[in-house]
Parts: sequence; structure tokens; C-alpha cells
Amino acid sequence: MFYVIMFCLVSVAFRIIFNIKVTGKEIIDMYKSNGRPYVICSNHISMLDPIFIVIARGKGRKLSILGKAELFKNPILSWMFTHVGVIPVERGKGDKGVIEKAMNDVKNGSGMLIFPEGTRSGSNEMGKLKSGAFMIAAGTSADIIPCRIVYDTKNGDAKLFGKVVINFGKPLTIEETKLDNGSRQQLRETKVMLENSLNNLLEAYYEHN
Repeated sequence: MFYVIMFCLVSVAFRIIFNIKVTGKEIIDMYKSNGRPYVICSNHISMLDPIFIVIARGKGRKLSILGKAELFKNPILSWMFTHVGVIPVERGKGDKGVIEKAMNDVKNGSGMLIFPEGTRSGSNEMGKLKSGAFMIAAGTSADIIPCRIVYDTKNGDAKLFGKVVINFGKPLTIEETKLDNGSRQQLRETKVMLENSLNNLLEAYYEHN
């Protein structure tokens, strides 16, 4: 109930103070309706990225999100983040417990949002992709949904009443990536596939704007 209330309040507020545009929403709706496991992998520019992507995804089951552990230092924020689906991750540490919790959420029907760069880039330039998202997709036989978020502002970051575009791209299915066979080669190839998909989404945005 807390998640539903927070989603509705934040969604209304953000749609008033930002100009939010979403493309590819039908892809997310398909996964929400058929129950197939999925992991949304997005570029990371602003601390507001998770909020915009959750709003773009729309109503439904709580979306699990991997977030930095520093967000949980404040007990009030920690309580709130826990109840809206954020799983704390300590940077630079291979926490098996975090991966297992994330995998259980995906297996139980919750979608997962991960920023595979691991940190904010602050621009439209993509950083190196880390392996966590791919490990979760492999362990849950989940499809990967590329997501490209673009802030149409002069400094490339969120601005009040500025335009925010969230683009969901063609899924990389588990049949296509073959991540569940545990091959390091497949992991490397899937990283390239995701990078290409995210770059294509950015190019498509520029072509239409």
C-alpha cells in the first residue's frame, strides 16, 4: 500500500514539474501482462533517473532497484527506500546476498532496474558496463530491456519543467543472449549487444528531435 501511495503522489508531482515523454511503453506492458522475468538496464545521468523510469514503467508490482548503500545511512530514508523496492549495494564489493535478493525478486515476478555503469556519468557518454545486471539476468533466465534516458536541457541534466525522455528498446531475450549457459564469451557479447542497443536508442532520439 505504501508503494502504491508513493507511486501515485510522486507520479503526479513529477508530471507537473517535468515534461516527461515515454517511448516503447508497450514493451514494458507486454512483460507486465505475461509475467516473463525482465531486467531493465539503463544509462545513468542523474540521481532522479530511477524515479523517472519507475514513472515511465507505470503502475504494477513494485519494481526492485539496486541502489548505493550510502542512501540507507539515514534511518528515515532507509525505511522509505526499503519499502519502495531499493536494494542497497556497497560499491566495489561482490555481495552475494544482494545478488540473491535481486534474483529472488525477479523470479517472484518483480521487474528489476539496474544501472550497469555502476555510477552516474553526468552526461550522455556511457561508461564501462559492469557484470551485475548480466549475472542477475543469467541466474533468473530474464530478458534484458535496454532503457535510454535523455534530459533535453543545456547541461544534459534534470531541470524543472525541462523535457525528460525515457526510451525502452527492443528486449535482448535470454534465447538471444544465451547468458544462462554461464559462458564468459556470452557475457562479453551481451555487454556489446546492450551497449549497441543503448547507443541506437540515443541516435533514434537525436533523429526525431
